[in-house]
Amino acid sequence: MITALAILGPTACGKSAAAMHVAARCGGEIVSADSRQTYRSLDIGTAKPTAEDRRAVPHHLVDILDPREKSDAASFARMAHEAIRSVAERGRLPVLAGGSGLYVRAICEGLFAISLSGPDRAAFARSVRDIPDEELRRRLAAVDPESARRIHPNDRYRIVRAIEVHELSGIPLSEHLKRSASGPERAGVRFVKIGLELPRVELHRRIDARTEAMLERGWVREVRTLLEGGADPEWPGMKTLGYPQIVSHILEDVPIGETAERIRELTHQYAKRQITWFKKEIDVVWFRADERNVLDRIVRIARGARAAKGD
Repeated sequence: MITALAILGPTACGKSAAAMHVAARCGGEIVSADSRQTYRSLDIGTAKPTAEDRRAVPHHLVDILDPREKSDAASFARMAHEAIRSVAERGRLPVLAGGSGLYVRAICEGLFAISLSGPDRAAFARSVRDIPDEELRRRLAAVDPESARRIHPNDRYRIVRAIEVHELSGIPLSEHLKRSASGPERAGVRFVKIGLELPRVELHRRIDARTEAMLERGWVREVRTLLEGGADPEWPGMKTLGYPQIVSHILEDVPIGETAERIRELTHQYAKRQITWFKKEIDVVWFRADERNVLDRIVRIARGARAAKGD
């Protein structure tokens, strides 16, 4: 059994620094779960690990796509599992790190493809529209107790989705997930999940400071160079948070102060969505990112996990 450590949480909470610390202390290598750091030439605005970082600790799945290419969670998860196995075969600890929630879930739990009739889904949605949450929870517990235990009782969307999958496919959602997670690229991998969090005020302060630092490091120059080299603002990579705003600054003369403020606002909103997503994930051990000795505590968990499985 391969044990991998997964460090997750919102942007600017310190995931990269934690991953670097753990990998350095535990003989690990980092497998990125950041959907935007995959793009070559998008360096400053994606907070990509520096060349010095990558010399100190090997990083995987960084700089693997051209900005014109489109990424997807399923193919990324397959590449991540290949990297995880490669790291483990060398006797190293795979350290998964990133804030792209869907990508993290695809890697750790798998995604399942299920074809459900559009008209049937619409009819089902109408049938449950007025059913109280408590009754929906009872219905799910009756047909899929495993999903009922896993899904937060206030998460109506995921409860309804689990009931829908059972009703329209005849198979519980939990069973679909097991079948997906047992695929050849996922078999034999156990993830120990660590979550990092911060109070909103502190997280926003870090986001604002990082935005300012990115601009000072030459983010505008980076984007200008991309445009002059033929990059199309409509390319998938160029849609990365912050890049469209920098493009507007360059091409439409939007003032840099207004641009910076808009990037800060959008990043605050993105962090909120990340927090909502990750708080619904299961089996996550959460730490305050600014807590004293937090990195040493994560290192102990990583070492304990490896020892428990007999690496």
